[in-house]
Amino acid sequence: MNQYNESFARAGISTMEQVLALRHEDIRNIGVRLPGHMKRIAYSILGLKDETSSLSVFAV
Repeated sequence: MNQYNESFARAGISTMEQVLALRHEDIRNIGVRLPGHMKRIAYSILGLKDETSSLSVFAV
């Protein structure tokens, strides 16, 4: 999905916090149009959210 790096950068998405806050319509607005790519990015973000929440439990 490296083809979207520039699109994310143009949209000002440069931190993990910003990526984790993205919603489906944000991904579309960034320029991801192919349904399969949108789904793959959305699932990747969900996976990152799960990892982040697991890490925060261990940090306590």
